[in-house]
Amino acid sequence: MTLRMKLMVSLLVAGTSAAAQTNAWELGHPDAKLLLGIDLKGLRESAAGQTIQKQMNAQPAQTPAVTSFQSSFQAMALGILEQIDRVFLSSPANPTATAKNNPPFLLVVEARFPMAQLKPFLQGTPRRYRTADVYRTSKTDTTSVALLGEGMLLLGDEKSVLAAIDRRGRALPPASALLARAQKLASTHDFWVIADESLSKFQPANASSTNPLASQIAAQIKGLEFGLAVRDGFQLELNLATENEAAASQIAQLFSTQVQTAALAQANNPEVAEMVSKLQIGSEGNRMRLSLALTQDEFERQVRAAQAAQAARLQTATPAPSPRPATRPVKPATPGKIIIYGLEGGPREIQTTH
Repeated sequence: MTLRMKLMVSLLVAGTSAAAQTNAWELGHPDAKLLLGIDLKGLRESAAGQTIQKQMNAQPAQTPAVTSFQSSFQAMALGILEQIDRVFLSSPANPTATAKNNPPFLLVVEARFPMAQLKPFLQGTPRRYRTADVYRTSKTDTTSVALLGEGMLLLGDEKSVLAAIDRRGRALPPASALLARAQKLASTHDFWVIADESLSKFQPANASSTNPLASQIAAQIKGLEFGLAVRDGFQLELNLATENEAAASQIAQLFSTQVQTAALAQANNPEVAEMVSKLQIGSEGNRMRLSLALTQDEFERQVRAAQAAQAARLQTATPAPSPRPATRPVKPATPGKIIIYGLEGGPREIQTTH
């Protein structure tokens, strides 16, 4: 996947004005070490969302087989996204990177789909806790789902879900330092993530990485701030806090190398060259910083180029229809004969037509 396509994929899960519209702040863990916010409703209504939708609608028709598969998948995905307005996640992290349990987490989904549509996917009879129905996602897993009504759903480990229900509607305590930073980040960004702990403490229990280098880098990251805004063009900022100055410099160099490698693979692509020229990567002290800013016109040009490249790949990957084998004329049946032995009067010969 190219650098440009990776950025487009990131954009597809971004949104607008999360801080101003969400009422989920009170539900998060008071001792959270990681917070994340997405506003899909804002994305659908933003100029960026309209640009992407317009380009998707302008894609050329494909073969029936490809169209059938992709249309079904896209309709399902877009149908879900159309009904979800905002997503908010919090986690206090595991005490250690080698903890045997999954890190506690709480996912708050604000949506407009009827909650009754979810019940066929939930296990057994719900447990009534205060004003919410709480379900298990499976008979063996403690992950729980709570339907709060008014278009709000909670998903997380049972303890986190029940504690969030307890906090609902209560006066908020003074914001923690992390929450205050998250609210400030959300006021200017559409998709954002903030963490004040080693990323290795948010990994699922017994997680095995197929990339030792990635695991080593994750262990060196002690904090993260990421923000993406599509309200006026495209702005992306990433700030990583590392163990020391050497680690920050190493990660910055790794990012730069990956970007340059991707750019060389598409050396004749002017849109990629433009994006790389605007991408800023560097380090200062124990922090690595990355940023990218595009105007609305530049962003729309990138979207058009990405869609054109995707259409070209689909056209190339679609096999040409196989020619039908020529039908051979059916030969007329050749008369034959059957001889039956052992009959009284000797063998008897019977003529056949096939």
